[in-house]
Amino acid sequence: MPRRKNTMGVSWGDNPQSRQVVREAAISCFRKYGVHRTSMEDIAEAADISRKTLYRVFEDRTGLIEHLIAYRMRELGTNLREKVRTFKDFKEALIDGPIATVALGQEDPLFAEIVLTATNHRIEQFLLRGNPQIVEHMHETWFPVIEKGREQGIVRKELSNERIVEIIMHMQLLLWMGDDLEPAQQRALMRDILWPAVTYS
Repeated sequence: MPRRKNTMGVSWGDNPQSRQVVREAAISCFRKYGVHRTSMEDIAEAADISRKTLYRVFEDRTGLIEHLIAYRMRELGTNLREKVRTFKDFKEALIDGPIATVALGQEDPLFAEIVLTATNHRIEQFLLRGNPQIVEHMHETWFPVIEKGREQGIVRKELSNERIVEIIMHMQLLLWMGDDLEPAQQRALMRDILWPAVTYS
């Protein structure tokens, strides 16, 4: 079978070019067949490579899913930073920011289906902890907000910025898992748990 132009000259393995080709093939299959019904063989065929070559790029389906989640989360990061900057004060940012983050993901049908369909213990841990790129994006988004809270004397001094971001990520996963919560219930959760966890209130 002739290779597609975008796969010619690709050095197959754990590198950005290979991951891009497989990522695009996987997204195409997910949209065509649905996440649950798409096999690694389908993705290999869509990428015009063998399954053996596919497993040189991603060691298993979960690794591919984690890559897709991380890729989309980085894309959503720009929108999130812009949204966080619109909040009028630290309290509003801390309570509504995690809700806005989860909403961005839930408003992306493919992203939501990937997470909900592929969730297992490892994926849940990935959503909880992220990878270095996601953590860096979270730091870029939240550190300026946290510093404003520190300037106001609101943020608990014994908590580092990194620890606060970790707590926020935990709360985001809780919101994602409680996708049936009404907006008022989500805000109450952030107000009753997140706000006292990181402030002197």
